[in-house]
Amino acid sequence: SNDRDCPDGYVLDCSDADCCGLSWIGDGYCDGEDQAWGCDLTCYDNDGGDCDEDLLGDVNGDGGLDVLDVVLLVNAIIDGDTLDNGDMNGDGGLDVLDVVLLVSQIINGTARGADAESAQVIISDNNLQVKADGYIGGIQMTLSHDNGFELVLTDNAMVAEYKTTGTSTILVVVAPEEDTIFTANSSFEIIDMIIANSHEEVEANMVADFGLGAAYPNPF
Repeated sequence: SNDRDCPDGYVLDCSDADCCGLSWIGDGYCDGEDQAWGCDLTCYDNDGGDCDEDLLGDVNGDGGLDVLDVVLLVNAIIDGDTLDNGDMNGDGGLDVLDVVLLVSQIINGTARGADAESAQVIISDNNLQVKADGYIGGIQMTLSHDNGFELVLTDNAMVAEYKTTGTSTILVVVAPEEDTIFTANSSFEIIDMIIANSHEEVEANMVADFGLGAAYPNPF
């Protein structure tokens, strides 16, 4: 559009040549002079901060936020590494709380269920489930176990990774879409755990093995 009159939901770009989607401002991608779609939105508070050199969450330095940043952040947590621009909540460390904030930035209003306020962790037959009353954005756990411990993480999640060192395992699962988080080949103990919704940690209660026994001496 060269008539400088953009329809609702669009803004004139910085070159006064193109009408660009208003939703592009602050969407995590830098719309600058070299942007492939031809829109330069840097005059709108540097594209809502998307074109800042140190874009928070842009851990791979490509100028945008996407699942590649999530994968790198998860691996840094698993390996105990640090990453520039990875500390999303500014608490001085990297954990699943940073991951869920990054994911929220990426999906930026995409429809999802209401945030969970509480969760229940159920361990039965060396399987671990997390049941919640709403959306779970991420799970991080540190497990203690014997040598020879193996687990199978859910693949029904945005990202799911783990690392075992000796008798300790750390795992991170992002946006799980099913209750079962992993199945193990032997018993384990949860040493540390963070379960978060889209922006904060939620209260989590743990339930050990359970079953239904005979109602003796009930005659019915």
